[in-house]
Amino acid sequence: MSNKKTLAAFAAFVGCFFLPISARRSSSAQMLSAGSPTGDSTRAPRTLPWFDSAAAIRRVTLKPNTQFWKFEHLSLDPKTSEEQLRHWKEQGIDAMEIFAPAESGNSYDGLDAINRFQLDPSVGTIDDFRQLVQRIHSLGMSVITFDNLGYSSTYDPQFLKGCSDVRAARDTRESRLFLWSDTTHAPPPVRGNSYFLLRPNQPNYDAARNEFWQWDDRCQHAYWTKWPGKDAHGNPTHLPQYNWAGNDWPDEADKVVRFWMDTGLDGMIIDAVNWYVGYSWDKGNRHITDVIQSYGGSKFSQPEGAGAFHGDDSAGWITDGHWTNLQDYGLGVWWEKNNDPLRASVIKSDPGLLEAALRSYHDRVVAVGGSLYVTVPVMHDEQQQQFVEALLAASGDLLCYCGRADEKQEPASGIPALLKAKSQHPALYQNSLRRRVPTNDDGKFYAFVRTSADGSERLLAVFNFQPQPAVIEVDAAAVNAAGFSALGTGEVAVIMDSKLRLELPARGYRLFVVHPPLSQ
Repeated sequence: MSNKKTLAAFAAFVGCFFLPISARRSSSAQMLSAGSPTGDSTRAPRTLPWFDSAAAIRRVTLKPNTQFWKFEHLSLDPKTSEEQLRHWKEQGIDAMEIFAPAESGNSYDGLDAINRFQLDPSVGTIDDFRQLVQRIHSLGMSVITFDNLGYSSTYDPQFLKGCSDVRAARDTRESRLFLWSDTTHAPPPVRGNSYFLLRPNQPNYDAARNEFWQWDDRCQHAYWTKWPGKDAHGNPTHLPQYNWAGNDWPDEADKVVRFWMDTGLDGMIIDAVNWYVGYSWDKGNRHITDVIQSYGGSKFSQPEGAGAFHGDDSAGWITDGHWTNLQDYGLGVWWEKNNDPLRASVIKSDPGLLEAALRSYHDRVVAVGGSLYVTVPVMHDEQQQQFVEALLAASGDLLCYCGRADEKQEPASGIPALLKAKSQHPALYQNSLRRRVPTNDDGKFYAFVRTSADGSERLLAVFNFQPQPAVIEVDAAAVNAAGFSALGTGEVAVIMDSKLRLELPARGYRLFVVHPPLSQ
């Protein structure tokens, strides 16, 4: 879709969702495009990493749904997959996240790998996967995978050989990939710390119940486990953990990362890195993050779960771990009860909860050069759903439509136009900065200015958190600007007594281009 068509669609969306503000046009205002303070309405050049300028990503699986996973299925058939991809692109989706593509068992949606160097044979071949990556790129979209390098399936041939070797008292490469003990009463194999967890004391987590030596009669040894899983029949099992404390598994993980990056990927999410046994910054850098970046350009890398635990400073994963992106756990931690500031902020109509959450987590990550990704939550009704997705799009997070096939999967009504606008405006990119602007009632309304990282663009966002219409006054004097014009329509806002006054419907919002002072 052309830029003009995108802005027209966005303008139509704005027009049907919001009440008009009092406005006037001048000859100078008509020369200013709604898309840029300089009047340039062409699409912003993507010189930044794609994950800074992308608006949204969609999680899919190549494996047809089973009782063990139910993510949206992306076909490998060229015609079918192109139809799916074009549909998602039209919704404002910029990138695809392919979940657990390797041959696997039934645990954690297929993260318990059986053969890490093979696409699941029930789906196709690695050449089919490469062609899919090329197809995604041909449509101007990016693609990453989601994997786990901390455990394997109990059916993994490497584990089975290691099991046989340790039983025969053979010290082999396969036996050294895992952690073994002669007894189930041995101490843990390594020590943990605030970043790399081993038997942590966390809310609602019984470490001794989950992390222990699991006896296996085939091996006549116990192996260290941290995660329960499902066997081929769906029965409970315990997943063997890789030995990151040694050198053999980190070297193998390095090969795994290279195998998948060789297909042309734009990055990888590595699941639950902070739970790997014996992991360190140095080993993670040498065998994961630095390997991903070695493929040239700016590649996406995210340690899923990192930054979500108490005492774990999110900034460290960027500065010391060399990861480029974190999940925005400041907005909510799904495994902790009542730790959901984003949802609470909307339900309680309190913008202060969201602002506090962004300052404590999001802003720290951006300040050290990282970016944020957030799973779009499922809200109670369509109005709340539209509102929360608009908040996320305006707040500087890459939205992930990561829900399962039976949950929220597609952008809410009207949001695709906003996502397209987000990908075109540097002030809405993930690396831009946010500053709150006072309103006539900050307990009910939320206004903030976003400034692009290169200083080329500023946008003012105004949100009505109330479940009823409201008149909002924004302190225009708090922003050093020549004026404001509505994004999409170019309508120039009237400023009276240093206030920008507008009426918004229940849980409505509006975006404005901030025009620089004439002296600049």
